[in-house]
Amino acid sequence: MAVETFFKLWTSYLASGVEGVAGLLIGLAALQATLRALILFVRKVGRNAGLAELETENIRLRLGRWLALALEFALAADILRTAIAPTWGEIGQLAAIATIRTLLNYFLQKEIDRAAVRHPERLLQTYTPSPSTPSNGLKRMLGKAGITRSETEVEAP
Repeated sequence: MAVETFFKLWTSYLASGVEGVAGLLIGLAALQATLRALILFVRKVGRNAGLAELETENIRLRLGRWLALALEFALAADILRTAIAPTWGEIGQLAAIATIRTLLNYFLQKEIDRAAVRHPERLLQTYTPSPSTPSNGLKRMLGKAGITRSETEVEAP
C-alpha cells in the first residue's frame, strides 16, 4: 500500500510540474507577443501598412503556436492526474477537456496553415528540407566534418 501511495503522490507532483510548464509557456508567449506588438506599434508610424499587417499576423501566429504547445502540456497534466485511480466522472471530464483542447489545437493549426498559404515567403510554417537538398546550416556542418556534397545526395524514388 505504501508503494501505491508513493506513486500517486509522485504522479500528482509530476502533473503539477507539467501544468506549471504549461503556465510558464503561456506567460512567456504572452510576454513575447506583447513586446513584439509594442515594438511594432512604436515603429508603425511611417511604415508600409501591408508590411505592418504581415508583422501583426506573424505575432499572432507565433502566439498561437506557443499556446498550442502549452495546451499539449496542460492535456498531459490532465492525463497524469486521471491516471491515478480514475473515476468514471474524471474519465468523462478528461474526455471533454481533451476534446476541447484538441479542437483548439486543430483550429490554431488550420489558421497557421492558411497564413502559410497566403504568405509563403514568410516562414510561418516550420521548414522541413527534403533529403536531397541539405539546408545551408547542414551543408556547413557536413563541410566541417569533411563530407562532400556527393556523399549527401539521395536518389529520388
